[in-house]
Amino acid sequence: MVRPTAIIIIMPREWLESLKTRGMSLGLDMAFRALETLGNPQNTSKAIHVAGSNGKGTTCAILSAALIISGQKVGTFTSPHVSRIEERIRINGVPVSALVFDEALLRLMEIDEGMTFFEATWLAACIVFERMEVDIMVVEVGLGGRLDATRTCDAMACLVTSISLEHREILGNTIQEIALEKAAIASQSVPLLMKYDPLLVDEVEKYHQVQWVVVPNVDFTNEAAILAKAALLKCGFADAASAVEESLGKLNWPARMHNFHIDDIEFFLDAAHNPSGMIRFVEVLEKSIQNKPWSLIFGSSPQHDLEEFIQPLVELMVKYPPIDVICTEPQGGRYPAIKASLIPFGRIVSTPTNALAQIKGDFIVSCGSLYLQGNLLKILGKDSDEDLSLL
Repeated sequence: MVRPTAIIIIMPREWLESLKTRGMSLGLDMAFRALETLGNPQNTSKAIHVAGSNGKGTTCAILSAALIISGQKVGTFTSPHVSRIEERIRINGVPVSALVFDEALLRLMEIDEGMTFFEATWLAACIVFERMEVDIMVVEVGLGGRLDATRTCDAMACLVTSISLEHREILGNTIQEIALEKAAIASQSVPLLMKYDPLLVDEVEKYHQVQWVVVPNVDFTNEAAILAKAALLKCGFADAASAVEESLGKLNWPARMHNFHIDDIEFFLDAAHNPSGMIRFVEVLEKSIQNKPWSLIFGSSPQHDLEEFIQPLVELMVKYPPIDVICTEPQGGRYPAIKASLIPFGRIVSTPTNALAQIKGDFIVSCGSLYLQGNLLKILGKDSDEDLSLL
């Protein structure tokens, strides 16, 4: 008797999750080969390509919102996601449907020759943007720039936001080296705009023609708006540039300076994940807590220098002591979270679910990791399409 052959069916989400075991692979060869097999969907519309250490996601959100308001059909690719994977791919600000996302993954499963998790999400975005016939793509770099898979987009302009020391083991040990890695998203024929930094000018101009954008001392959101407007004008989107101010009034950018209420409890969530981002977040937070009792839920992904990262927050807590502090461990991140026991303040509650259940007070602040903010938003039920849409 012939035994029937067992057939193992792998579902698209299981396949995508399995790609995390392949780790990270910097380089463009895999992405270009896959896109060629798919018929080069990345070339069906032009892109505004955005890199940077801080503020690049917010800049992409403002670019997208302004373009949508001006009448363009916009495909937006950002990473990582906050609450669910579909957020990485938005059509006119709305996360792509689970069905459309899964159909894109099924196409990728057929041609998989070793792509990473990040490469698969970017390739899925290209498939979706072609299917949805977007007018323009807004594309956020994953890490660095020169060797990031998103560099395969057909950029009409490239924008680099603020630069700080990050991912030094990959991008370089100096701010100049890191800036060059990020500026390299732009080929010679593509306009490159960068936030003006006198420390970068001499080195970057050895290799690139740059339009430097001077930004006054403003908060992250307004800095991103200034950079977005400059890029839109460079691309010839005058109507969208004029809509930047309107977009700021309407923009919903989850987990980035994200303030909302649930019943009588106020939440303020931010994804500050490196020292310079933490400094900027604390500057904003201080204005909110001067005359207001507050509580803190903190958790972080691995840091090059944890002490440097948390120092602004520690100084703020000394100046304005919170009524409760919980350190927890973000779930579902690219890397395992820092153990809560290694953070030198607060009481330890290992999971975000329990942290949220146990925190005291009615003004709850959370920072340290985008993944932690995603965990909290999901627990709070703030992860619907409406909650996660840009407008």
